[in-house]
Amino acid sequence: MDMTINRPKIYDDITKKCLEIFDDGQSLAVDEILMQLMDLPGVPMHDPFHHYIMPAASLVAAAIETKADRAALEGWLREALRRGKTVPGGFCGDCGSCGSGVGAGIFLSVYTGAKPMKREFWDVANRGTGYALTKVGSYPGPRCCKRVLFLATQALSEFAEENLGLKLKVNDDIRCHYYKNNKECLGKECPFFIVRG
Repeated sequence: MDMTINRPKIYDDITKKCLEIFDDGQSLAVDEILMQLMDLPGVPMHDPFHHYIMPAASLVAAAIETKADRAALEGWLREALRRGKTVPGGFCGDCGSCGSGVGAGIFLSVYTGAKPMKREFWDVANRGTGYALTKVGSYPGPRCCKRVLFLATQALSEFAEENLGLKLKVNDDIRCHYYKNNKECLGKECPFFIVRG
C-alpha cells in the first residue's frame, strides 16, 4: 500500500461523489457509478479503496432506485466506509475472500440492516457474499481490483433482485478502460477487456 496517498481525502472524495450522483437523481447502472468513483483523482489501480467503492456505488444505486432520502444514504455510506476499511489489501489472495465480494456483503448487510446478532437478513448477507465471491473466482489471478468489482457487481445485481426484489442496473457490455494501467491484466481472458480490431 502506497503510504504517500492522502487516504482520508480520497475516501472523502469517494463519499462526496456518491452524494453528488445521488443529488443529481439520474438513475445510473452500478458499473457506471463504479467507474465514476474509480476515475476520481488519486484512486490507484489496486488498493483497499475498492473495498469501499463496491458497497458505496451499490448503495447510491439502491438509494436512487428506492427513493431513499439523503440522510439515509449518508448513514449507509458512513457505515459502509467503516466496514470497508476493515478489509485489508491482499485479502483476495491471502484469505481467499476478495474485497469486492466482501464489499457485496457489506452492501447487503448495510442495506438490509443485518447484524451479527440479528436473525433477519444475516443469511442473505452471507449468501450474497458467497454468490459474489463465486463469480469473482470464476476467473484466474492475478488480482485486478477493476475486474473483480465488475464481476461482483454483476453477481450482486442478480442476487439482490432474486432475494430482495431490488433492481440494481448493470450494463451487459461493461468495457474496462483501466487495462493500460494494469501490468498484470489478463487481456483477452478478461470478460471486460476492450478488444481492438
